[in-house]
Amino acid sequence: MRIIANIAKYLRSLIEKKDEVEEPSGGFLSYRIRQKAVSLIGNDVRLLDVGAGEGLLLKMFESDTDTTQLFYGIDLEREWLKQAAERCPNKKRSLFIRGDARYLPFKNGVFDVVTILNVFMNIPEREVVTSFIQESLRVCKEQGTLIFDFRNIMNPWIFTLYKTVKLHDPDIKLPLRAFTRGEIKDVLRSVGIHRGVFYYPIPTWWKINPPVYVVTIQKGGERRQR
Repeated sequence: MRIIANIAKYLRSLIEKKDEVEEPSGGFLSYRIRQKAVSLIGNDVRLLDVGAGEGLLLKMFESDTDTTQLFYGIDLEREWLKQAAERCPNKKRSLFIRGDARYLPFKNGVFDVVTILNVFMNIPEREVVTSFIQESLRVCKEQGTLIFDFRNIMNPWIFTLYKTVKLHDPDIKLPLRAFTRGEIKDVLRSVGIHRGVFYYPIPTWWKINPPVYVVTIQKGGERRQR
């Protein structure tokens, strides 16, 4: 089993971003998800990253000096937040908070964009996923955007990867969770979201049952489309 795991680790190192190989939130798909999210986020926004981890998303904005973006990250893991603060040292633009995403410590409608990236794959309970989305929409401004992703269990690669995880990555301690697109639609309906939702495949060229979908919700989109 350890031989298989070592081979898998070597193969992952060939395709992963080199400075993220040892990061818990690193990985080929994880990086592609962050890339897509960055492309969807405009300039001069107040951004909240839910489940910010080691700050890999917010680091991608840190070098952009031509913007007045403000970044907030929230996570339960103190050590990861410490790493995030080291990656994003500009305290005038970034703030990292330890907290539970089910009970975000912010007033209603204060963020232009809220992201939840590479998080739902580690949350087996559907009701927790629902509460994350509901709370994120609460703190998002009217006309603001929520961006999240989910692993697609209908993709044969993801299905096989998750079923055999104990063989190729026995060090993973967190549960792995993938969803169908229908399950995510049901979650969104349960919080009153029926329209204004867009699904982007990751990788972008994989159009039918891709490994991952990045999803955007424009708050208030349903009311404008009635």
